[in-house]
Amino acid sequence: METYRLILLQRLSNGIELLSAVVLLVGFAKGMWGFLLHEWRAMHSHSGMSPENVSALRPMVGNYILLGLDFYIVSDILATMLHPEWNELISLAVIGLLRTTIGYFLGKEIAVEK
Repeated sequence: METYRLILLQRLSNGIELLSAVVLLVGFAKGMWGFLLHEWRAMHSHSGMSPENVSALRPMVGNYILLGLDFYIVSDILATMLHPEWNELISLAVIGLLRTTIGYFLGKEIAVEK
């Protein structure tokens, strides 16, 4: 029974980590598509596209980054449940603190840009 629980937690952790990578990649792809579309339009129109169109992409990409970071934190918590040793707990605390700090300041920047 204990083995099944460990396998389930490991698969959940891996699945959530994969999901967070997908979220980050989708945000990157949408941001890159918006940027390329903006540049394409700027090359073919002589009206001079404004840089505000590109800066409007930042909050959208930032929201994907925040969501991906949140998913990574959940994945780290599940992984630590599998190996609750001091090294893992300290690592989780440091990584969680870093990701939370990045998320906090990124969220503030997104709120200012909206």
